Amino acid sequence: MDIRIATCPCSWGVWNPDGGPAYVPYETFLQQASECGYQEIELGPDGYLPMESDTLKSELRKYRLNVCAGTATIPFYSLEKEECRAIVTPLAKRLNALGVSDMVVMDGSLFGDDKISKSDWDQEKVMRIYDKILDINQFLKEAFGIRMLFHPHASSAIEFESEIDKMMSMGDIHLCFDTGHHVYSNGGTEKNDQTIFDFLRRYQSRIPYLHFKNADGAVLKQVRENHWSLEYAFSHGAMCNLEDGIINFETLKDYLAEINYQGIAVIEQDMAGKTGEYACQSALPSKNRHDLNEVPSQQIRMQTTLSRSHKSISRFKLPSPRAICAGCGCPTRPTNDPLRSCS
Repeated sequence: MDIRIATCPCSWGVWNPDGGPAYVPYETFLQQASECGYQEIELGPDGYLPMESDTLKSELRKYRLNVCAGTATIPFYSLEKEECRAIVTPLAKRLNALGVSDMVVMDGSLFGDDKISKSDWDQEKVMRIYDKILDINQFLKEAFGIRMLFHPHASSAIEFESEIDKMMSMGDIHLCFDTGHHVYSNGGTEKNDQTIFDFLRRYQSRIPYLHFKNADGAVLKQVRENHWSLEYAFSHGAMCNLEDGIINFETLKDYLAEINYQGIAVIEQDMAGKTGEYACQSALPSKNRHDLNEVPSQQIRMQTTLSRSHKSISRFKLPSPRAICAGCGCPTRPTNDPLRSCS
């Protein structure tokens, strides 16, 4: 097995171009991601990292980082094909300039509006969503040489397994498979949920890209009983540390080794409120160290000296916990005090 472990700005509490809701400067994200041992990152929201390619390349070189993918969110339900193409084109050009060949694409038709329900949608327009996704897949491939990785996302047009199955049956689609979003929409609420494994077995040859995320079973139970919106659920802890949720990451490690998985896994911690001084720990929480440690691949680990001399070794490890300085927010040497100051 060969898994490249990456991370992304949202693990630092950055969901918006201005760095919010954590308001972490992009330089801080790049520095801490590098010091945590990561070598690859997703771009995050457009406008957060420098948009000018040469500037971004310079910043990436400074911190010895590479980009593994960018992400486009498209409201497929309301847009026509040409409008969808117009959304991905600037990002595709940016990825070409960076030498990046993967784009994560997700539907955003329901984002930001709790009053809209898929049950209210016109079914003829729903069917056209699949055609638009297939069009973007082909457009990116032919116009830019970019592979689309479709991300089934909770509270979107494509979230339930029946919807994903339909999309996968219609064309040569590859997935960015988000473990947390999948159990949020399709899983149970008890520990050791098997939902993702059943799905991975069906589509393992078409899943070259993973988002590692976990979901809190107790919160999911409330989501379903009380019909919480996605935004409300996330703000109340639906997503949690990798070790704490209903997915057993030890079992996932064993499964990925069993199938000799080849691809990228992005640590993506959508943990609302875990921002500010907690940001780096949220990306690399002490409980996420996990025992993906023994999977053969590039080892990525935190060292007390913040050394990067370990870049090319044959086994990967999720980075070790680091304290966050209460004074400036920088990672400090490991300590039992999560807010130890370097001053």
